[in-house]
Amino acid sequence: MESCDSVRSRPRARSLAGLAFSIAVHVVLVMAACWMVWRQAGPEQSAQEFVAHAVAGGRSGASLAATVHPVSHPKVRMPRARLATKSASATLALPPMSAPKLGAAMGTATGRGGVFGRGIGRGAGGGLGAGLGKSAGFVGRPVMGAFIRAKRVAVYLDCSGSMRSYLPRVEADIRKEFPDADVFRFDGARVVGLGDMVVFGRRFQGVAPRLREGPTQTTLESLTPNGRSVQAKVRTACEKGSLGAWMDRLLAESYDALVVFSDFQDGLRLYETKKGEPKMVYSDSSYHKVGGVQKGHTRWQREWLEAFAKAPYGAGPRLYLFTVQQEPQVFLQACVAASGGASTSVSWLKKGSRKASP
Repeated sequence: MESCDSVRSRPRARSLAGLAFSIAVHVVLVMAACWMVWRQAGPEQSAQEFVAHAVAGGRSGASLAATVHPVSHPKVRMPRARLATKSASATLALPPMSAPKLGAAMGTATGRGGVFGRGIGRGAGGGLGAGLGKSAGFVGRPVMGAFIRAKRVAVYLDCSGSMRSYLPRVEADIRKEFPDADVFRFDGARVVGLGDMVVFGRRFQGVAPRLREGPTQTTLESLTPNGRSVQAKVRTACEKGSLGAWMDRLLAESYDALVVFSDFQDGLRLYETKKGEPKMVYSDSSYHKVGGVQKGHTRWQREWLEAFAKAPYGAGPRLYLFTVQQEPQVFLQACVAASGGASTSVSWLKKGSRKASP
């Protein structure tokens, strides 16, 4: 009986010893694992990284010198991003994103913030270029030796006796490139001012100086619907005020270019009201010059220059002058320069030849 009891007690002793040994081994393993984790997560590894700068010698076989500098990166706190919805009361807050993750999300090649900044700069520049191109970038079309950059074109043809023989050919050349151009025909190319107003212009009032008048020769059937509307508004004023009244009134219309064809003999004439009557104080006309050189600009002249100066930004018309005889007057040349247009001599029309367009 005793021998049987001793035999039954032996397995229990072995099982207790094995359990104790297993517990000891697991405790050692857990402690070793904790020690390894603590060693790998030390502050020195996360706070610094080492960057080596190597400088090679200028001669073959020279030794490579390297200098090691510790570089520390400060912690960057990113603001909590919010995604706004169309609902006034709903706002979705996104969790903060660290700087390295933000750089990776934006697809930076090196993970540097500078690359992200340059990307934004290129995007803004592209947008600006596209905006200017849409507002003012017209493709130039060749007309009698000049490139006219416009889509909506209004043409003034001087239909005085000395100019009528050229008009069919000039109009044909213009319509070849601009079939929808509105072509207006009035007598002469006079630009007349009275004080601060253009005679028969938009703001004109008072007693006008005595000027030569002639009926319009505009063909209504050749005008666009908008051109017929403009002709109805400006006809009487332009029959009396000639080119000056036409330009002053068409600056308020929706044209991209104003084209004038003349011999420019009539010139610019300025009047002042004295004793209730207009008196000429300046003229650069080929027929009657008065006053020498104009000193300063009147109010309406400054307004014209300001209006034409908006043309390069798509907010005003460009001015194109074609002359068969003398150069246009100084003030008209200044308007051309302000608008970015062109002044072109077509004196070759007198000989009946055709000058090749560039």
